[in-house]
Amino acid sequence: MGMGQMQGLRLFTAICIFSSALVAADSPFAGTWKLDPAKSKNLPGTGDKEAMVVFEAVGDQWKRVATGVDPDGKPYKYEDTIAWDGKDHAIQLTGMTVAVNTLNDHALKFTLKSEGKITMTGRLVVSKDGKTSTAYSKGKDDKGRKVDSVEVFEKQ
Repeated sequence: MGMGQMQGLRLFTAICIFSSALVAADSPFAGTWKLDPAKSKNLPGTGDKEAMVVFEAVGDQWKRVATGVDPDGKPYKYEDTIAWDGKDHAIQLTGMTVAVNTLNDHALKFTLKSEGKITMTGRLVVSKDGKTSTAYSKGKDDKGRKVDSVEVFEKQ
């Protein structure tokens, strides 16, 4: 998996972590989110240059479309529709799964696996006013490089 895929995956896991128990219209996570690179903190060479994530409810699942430009300047687009029930679910990237657990109505945690092995964990917290979300991710990318990020997204 290339760096662009890993970055798209991190965005996926960080931002589109939703609980099927949340009602879409009332969820502080739903909508369109844009990465603010200036407010985000990443280890050198691991942060996206641009990112936009859009979510919509599809029954008891969430459709996520993430587009952006990875740290190497390569564009990416990822789309998945997945239930958020605390179980491992396969995502667009081959061999990858994510499991999501709701901490409260403004915070979620995730565990990302590659071929069944944990590669990244994190959480997403939406501000009380619903205008920003902060994604905290720790682990390793596909090349074994350390990922330790705090990414800030603004609701559009």
